[in-house]
Amino acid sequence: MFEADPTPAEQIERLEAQIDELREAIRRSRRLVVAGCACAFAGAALLISLVLGLATVTPAQMIVGTAVGLGGLVLMGSSVGSTKQLELSLKQTEDERNAAIDALEFVDHGDGAR
Repeated sequence: MFEADPTPAEQIERLEAQIDELREAIRRSRRLVVAGCACAFAGAALLISLVLGLATVTPAQMIVGTAVGLGGLVLMGSSVGSTKQLELSLKQTEDERNAAIDALEFVDHGDGAR
């Protein structure tokens, strides 16, 4: 019914798996930051081309340019915040793992082999 406390090895293994998951989440979040930058740039480029007369001005194009630009900024800002939170969680988990490793009691067999 109730499980006993995990052994130090099990705890370290669980923390290692959690660290791997956090690193993957950070990679995904950074890709979203790049996508947000690209959208913001594309939206701004479309609006500038409309203002300079490089493209035919239609209300739909103005709305699309504005939406893409603002959406890109929101995506980028949100992803930057998420990335920072994930990096903080990663650091805390790594510190917890290092503390668990340091708590292990290693035995010196004194056999002289080095």
